[in-house]
Amino acid sequence: MALQVLPYSVEHYNSLPELEDAKKHSDSANVPDILYTEIGAVFIRHHVETTLGMILLHNHFFLEPNEMLVAFQSTAYPWDTTSGATQLSGVNATAWRFTDSGLAPYEFAYTPVAVPFDHHPMPSFLLELAAVLKKWNLTNIFGLCSLGEVSVGTPKAMEFTEGRANITYPFDIRPNEGSAVDAMWQFSSDPLNSSSQALSERQGD
Repeated sequence: MALQVLPYSVEHYNSLPELEDAKKHSDSANVPDILYTEIGAVFIRHHVETTLGMILLHNHFFLEPNEMLVAFQSTAYPWDTTSGATQLSGVNATAWRFTDSGLAPYEFAYTPVAVPFDHHPMPSFLLELAAVLKKWNLTNIFGLCSLGEVSVGTPKAMEFTEGRANITYPFDIRPNEGSAVDAMWQFSSDPLNSSSQALSERQGD
């Protein structure tokens, strides 16, 4: 039985923890060992490691009932979901969380490329990954993300939230002080580079 991809609901985003709380949750679990072994192996086994990665589940700010967070180029900001089909026609999900009902999208991007979850090997991949996350009680800590143009070896990027905008910078640019929290991971079939953190977020003081 395939895992159902659910329609968007703002509650799937708003109910996520803030970054600081998400980090505390991940720190309390045996995250590195599980990520780089059992979870990473699921991606490699189904050959989706260049398409999808893992993401630390968190929100950036509260969204209103008629909003969704949409990234365009290097900035993500709220879009009005009632603005009409013309404006939203190029918007596709880029981050999902596992729920009891299925796979719930919660972040989006203005991109013509949609992840084909109904095509092989995606259905079997989703079922196996969901089972591993549930086994280790990580369903509320990790989600799934589209990698886009990110690949192993791509320089790290840094996300920073300013007001109601989430902006992506090269890692060596520091728009604000604070500590970096690893928030996204890509896996590699290369035994010398079994996984890599491709994105971090800056945590305020």
